[in-house]
Amino acid sequence: MQAYAWSNVTILTTNDTTAVSEFVKQLKVEINEQNGIKVNVSKNDSGLSINIPKDTLVVAVGTQALSYAGNLDESTPVIGVLVPKSSYESILKESERSPDRFSAIYLDQPFTRQLALIRAIFPNLYTMGVLLGPVSQFQSNDLQSAAKKFNMEVNIRLVNKADELQSNLEKLMMSKQLLLAIPDPLIYTRETAQTILLTTYRHQTPVIGFSQSYAKSGAVAAVFSSPKQFASEVANTIKQLPKDHVTLPLAKAANQFSIEINRQVARSLDIRIADDAVIYQQMLKDEK
Repeated sequence: MQAYAWSNVTILTTNDTTAVSEFVKQLKVEINEQNGIKVNVSKNDSGLSINIPKDTLVVAVGTQALSYAGNLDESTPVIGVLVPKSSYESILKESERSPDRFSAIYLDQPFTRQLALIRAIFPNLYTMGVLLGPVSQFQSNDLQSAAKKFNMEVNIRLVNKADELQSNLEKLMMSKQLLLAIPDPLIYTRETAQTILLTTYRHQTPVIGFSQSYAKSGAVAAVFSSPKQFASEVANTIKQLPKDHVTLPLAKAANQFSIEINRQVARSLDIRIADDAVIYQQMLKDEK
């Protein structure tokens, strides 16, 4: 039997959403007793102190769980998952932990991957609109740099308050350009989703989303990593670290991804899209 860096893995959660449940179930499958690794699940929904066994690797599922994990002893290695990049960086800074012992696989998709999806669907599109809020606006430079690689221009509107959302969205719609949705807790919420999608549809403007649900709700397409794919990547990370190896790989986006295309919306906007497999292969090529 191969010796792994940790014989105990504790999955730390704070809720039982569908995504969390799918991730936990799949991670248990990926890391089983046959690998010589024991998996425990610890749910902390009270915010009280956490009792984590010694000599264990913690997989913190979600932003709140990662925040709790930031208070653990510095010797306890932590991998965050289903966590936005901005949240991870904020918690890392606040916890004063070392990134080689406090890592994550981001919920966000790389901009190059999102733009590769746009290029695969809209080969002749060279400009797009983006709404950035208080959290996401710090990604502006990275977005602009990625766009240059695809010979695209980005029209950015900053939304600093909730009541600025509709007016900024309408201004972007005046140019009839595609809207690339970038995750931001002020802009893209359950409450605003219908308004954004109805407004863009009224202007016959396609939306590229950041989640499967957003595509199913009315975006033309989205690129995302599923809970099962995140579980597979976390399991591989754990298994690939040799025994007595105490350094975690630096935080990064998931390598595995999926796409969701809403062909009903595409047809209503008179957009012809190739088969999913063709789009996926084109994205792999363009992202590189």
